[in-house]
Amino acid sequence: MAPSLSRVSEFWTTWGLRITCYLSFSAHVLLVVFARSRRHGTSRWQRGVLWLAYQTAEITATYALGDLSLSGTDDDAASPSRQQQLIAFWAPFLLLHLGGPDNITAYALEDNQLSERKCYEICAQLVGVFFTLYNYIYLGGSRALLAASVVMALLALAKYAEKACALYQGKLGNMRSSSEGMSSSHMDLFVSSSGRGVDNEQALLYAHKLFHFCKRAMFDSSVHMPADDDSSGGGYATSVKIFSLEWKGIFKVVEMELSLMYDILYTKAAVVHTWKGYLLRLISPVATAAAASLFWTWAYPEHGLEPADVRFTYIMLATAFLLDVLWLVRALGSSWTYSFLTAQPPELLWLQHEVVCSGRWRRLHRILASLDPCWLVFGKDPASYRRWSGVTGRYNLLQECTRRADGSDRVPSTSSHKFLTSLFGCQKEDVKEMLFQRIKQRLPLSKDYQTHPEDAYDMVDITTRWGHVAVRKFPDKSKLKDLELKLNFGREFQEDVLVWHIGTCIFLYCTDQPLTTGPLVKAIEVLSEYLMFLVAARPHMLPGLVLRSLFEDTFRALGQEWKKTCEAESNGRSFGARREKLAMALHEESLENQGRSRRERDGKNLLMLDGIEVGMELLKFHDEHMHQLLELVFDVWVDKLMYASTRCSRESHAKQLSRGGELTTIVWIMVQHAGLFRIGETNDQTSDRTTYIPKRGEEERTKKKEEEEKKKADYPTPCPRPIPPPALHTPGLWLEPAPDDLPSYTTWSELPPQPEPKPEPPRARPDEPKPAPPSPASMLSERARKRRARTTTYATLYPA
Repeated sequence: MAPSLSRVSEFWTTWGLRITCYLSFSAHVLLVVFARSRRHGTSRWQRGVLWLAYQTAEITATYALGDLSLSGTDDDAASPSRQQQLIAFWAPFLLLHLGGPDNITAYALEDNQLSERKCYEICAQLVGVFFTLYNYIYLGGSRALLAASVVMALLALAKYAEKACALYQGKLGNMRSSSEGMSSSHMDLFVSSSGRGVDNEQALLYAHKLFHFCKRAMFDSSVHMPADDDSSGGGYATSVKIFSLEWKGIFKVVEMELSLMYDILYTKAAVVHTWKGYLLRLISPVATAAAASLFWTWAYPEHGLEPADVRFTYIMLATAFLLDVLWLVRALGSSWTYSFLTAQPPELLWLQHEVVCSGRWRRLHRILASLDPCWLVFGKDPASYRRWSGVTGRYNLLQECTRRADGSDRVPSTSSHKFLTSLFGCQKEDVKEMLFQRIKQRLPLSKDYQTHPEDAYDMVDITTRWGHVAVRKFPDKSKLKDLELKLNFGREFQEDVLVWHIGTCIFLYCTDQPLTTGPLVKAIEVLSEYLMFLVAARPHMLPGLVLRSLFEDTFRALGQEWKKTCEAESNGRSFGARREKLAMALHEESLENQGRSRRERDGKNLLMLDGIEVGMELLKFHDEHMHQLLELVFDVWVDKLMYASTRCSRESHAKQLSRGGELTTIVWIMVQHAGLFRIGETNDQTSDRTTYIPKRGEEERTKKKEEEEKKKADYPTPCPRPIPPPALHTPGLWLEPAPDDLPSYTTWSELPPQPEPKPEPPRARPDEPKPAPPSPASMLSERARKRRARTTTYATLYPA
């Protein structure tokens, strides 16, 4: 045992530092390659590789720097050899690897929350690097290698400081200070009135103009901006303009906005696209090339050096140079640069004219886009990588219950990767169109509101109710009260999704009409299974309490029903046929127990019973009302989706961006654009449509002015009573109206002397019997009567 351990120790002493440097370099390259792919929700193995590379780059670089700074310090008298100096030259590259590439800074949102500790790490790593350079290279006496080492160390320090600043600015709590005073860039983008022809590049530039909405929503959970305040770059007018697009254009712009938010949270975009960031990227390739030239003058000829170590050093230098060129090209050709240039103050308008207005930036952007690997290899638009992939989950509770053929009570794993699929890829395009057209129809700023104002919701409807409004808008008013009482609204949201998912399945699978075809039925199925997927696999993306135990109990109850009634006769059936069989069994059992109360059905899961009741109520409608009923169910699920989107926490939305994004996040930003609201408003506040309904141009302003003028004519403002001139007589002097021949006096001295009034003698009263003293009870009642009279008099004289 001892000889083997000694051999392992000897091997690690000789090769340990090299292995850690090789791992640090490999992890850095893997981060560059795989970081871009996680915008689309990469597979599990890709996420594993990216996480391993992120952790390896941090751990190995820190270990290697510590090993370099501590090794060889016992033999201070000996001059370091050329091989030791070569190994010490790797220290700046390790610090550069700690700085990371430009396309990733944080793997998770929690990395941004711990950004303060990066300052201490920078100080510690910087001390280790400069101690290593002093101990090996400065004392070695090589000026060329010392100059190359200092250049690379300063460059690595700048990159590491950039990462710390990007992490700090990506913290949600720090976004408020960075967005105060921020104005959207003054871009004049041409968008056709029909909304057609909005390509990815136009949508991306348009998203930059609207990005302050997304940013403020992310740090403040709401957006509020006065409708008449256009100081923030035309934000309100721009938000109104976005709803003149078709649903595809709106969807594309919101996707681009969330991609920009991903850049702020998880990349160095916040610090790269500044004057300091551009200057650093212009200097970096030149500095790296100079360091490579200095190293070549020192290393040639290679006497006393390991050829493998020399080759590895050249590889690190060449990779650093190529990456610096890549980051420079991407920074200059990025849409962030266009937004940066168009938002410059008036004293720098000459720069905007020379770069943007002259078309130089657009030509550079097109050249770089033609060289992008997405275009060269796959033939895709380079900006398409910013769009949401559409990959999300669908979970059918009845279908999953029938998978448990062994009859076990254990709830299977609900790993999100197991149920990921394309939300709309397997469906027709009209299903996606139907969903987003309905969402757009609900939002007050949309063009559809002007033609169908009765279909729009106010923000209280969106943020506090998840189905009531859809039921109240149901055309059949005779069944309105009965429906609203029996459709079980008002519980916790996740509980409500469970109940309505079971009821929807029973309604769709047990109706007499064939409903398996048609976009409306497909859309209902998609929304029901998507929200059920969030309950089962991603409860952090839903508001309210996480009711995992209720979900598991409902799953077991449905599994027992399947095992009791259907399992024996359903062998060999497909899973789709099994779920329909289970729905039919629940429907038949409900028909048999219609006369029994809930107390008589002890042992049954309450959520399952509520879901069955919802399905039975929906099945009571006649066939001629089936289309209206489908519209009602679809509207209810759309309301639930909008509620889940707006009430989910901003941290959950931000975290999900690093995993490919979520449909609820896209709906949330759409509502934020239409809202201009604060969560928690009262009905009186939200009933004032002028807060968030756009003024329809000059015609509406003129009409409003005419209405105000008409109101003034109907209700004239009362003139104030004229103030009389000062009286020349004492008030109360004339007990009767003054005579007509009363002389007019202009001064007090002209008034004749007035006789003093004589006191009136008291009138004689008849003798009356002396009243008896009042009793205490009558005194109390008399006092109460007087107090009531005084109160009434005061209220009359001084009304509230």
